[in-house]
Amino acid sequence: MTSPATGALNGDVTGPTSKLTSHGGFVNERENRDAGHVRAVSRATRIVTALAEHPYPLGIVELAQFVRLSPASVHRILGTLVSVGWVEQNSRTAKYRLGMHAIGIGSVGMVTNPVLHDARMYLSRLAEWSGHDAVLSTLVGVKAVQLSRVAGAHTEFIEFEPGHPQPAYAMADGKLLLSYMPYEQRRNLYENDGLRRFTPNTITDPDAMEAEFSRIQEQGYAVDNFERFDTGRGIAAPVLDADRRPIAAMLCLGKIEPDRDAEIIQQLLSLAREMSERLRAAGDLPASALDIAMPETDSGH
Repeated sequence: MTSPATGALNGDVTGPTSKLTSHGGFVNERENRDAGHVRAVSRATRIVTALAEHPYPLGIVELAQFVRLSPASVHRILGTLVSVGWVEQNSRTAKYRLGMHAIGIGSVGMVTNPVLHDARMYLSRLAEWSGHDAVLSTLVGVKAVQLSRVAGAHTEFIEFEPGHPQPAYAMADGKLLLSYMPYEQRRNLYENDGLRRFTPNTITDPDAMEAEFSRIQEQGYAVDNFERFDTGRGIAAPVLDADRRPIAAMLCLGKIEPDRDAEIIQQLLSLAREMSERLRAAGDLPASALDIAMPETDSGH
């Protein structure tokens, strides 16, 4: 007898089956099965994202806390992710990190993605005009991650390379992108990660952080005043899609003198708007930087 899963893979698709529930209604078994598959993919994505957010390997209990699933569920999903090469386990510590297969896929995307291809031109213009580093960033969970960077003539961040996650709430590009998030998603930042202090200017109070997000939304750009680094500050503007959701953030980073803020803000807004219009005209818009799976809880199933 052919199993439902095997039959589907072999093209043996029959009509949906239903069964009577205890409440007298009918439930479609195929719809339930499909919903379960979607939920499993969503959970696996959240686990991969959590591993990408953290610069060190994580154990099952740590991962379960970050993604709000039971350790049993996380263990099962990790087994599948390890088997396909997306995740690797350290045999000595038993902790998990992103696998080489996932890293390879990401590297291919860095070359083929239209946003990164077009961004280089705009970042080069910003770096040449300002003398400071120009960066394109996105969110990975609640961390800001550089996608592309062009060093300015006065660069101060040689070690600040693409792929290194930074606490989004302490940087202009990260704050900008977080400000577009629904509050329910930002609340996970406050409850799970907390607002750690990096400099005397880091915002560590959730209410003050929410006020900052409101200010960013009103003005259309974000500024960090030495909130992550004592040696530099940043200004960021959004690259928006047709629905005015952020695709990415364009960041000017360095020892920016406050008397240059106004002109840098105008230049950033202009370049980000020009890049948005170019992508829309090409009809090749990627998903918003905010399109991430929401946390859920489970009972170990």
